Amino acid sequence: MTASVLAFGRGEIVKAFYNQPAAALFCCALVVIAFLAFLMAIFGVYIAFLNRFFTKVGIKNIIYAVLAVITAGWAVTLTRALLANSRG
Repeated sequence: MTASVLAFGRGEIVKAFYNQPAAALFCCALVVIAFLAFLMAIFGVYIAFLNRFFTKVGIKNIIYAVLAVITAGWAVTLTRALLANSRG
């Protein structure tokens, strides 16, 4: 995940997704969250759809989704490493 986050920080978004898809996805989410926090802090913009989203979806389901993304990213990385080792 570290290599993916560093690549994302350098602006190499495709490389970040190749290294570890879950980490790159979380970096993208953090960028969106930071932008929304900036709007709220500087301009006082209240983003009502976020409140409706968390109420409708539920925190428990969001946690399940995050765990699924982490597991899928880990599986992709593990599969890629196993294929690279089997090729020689």
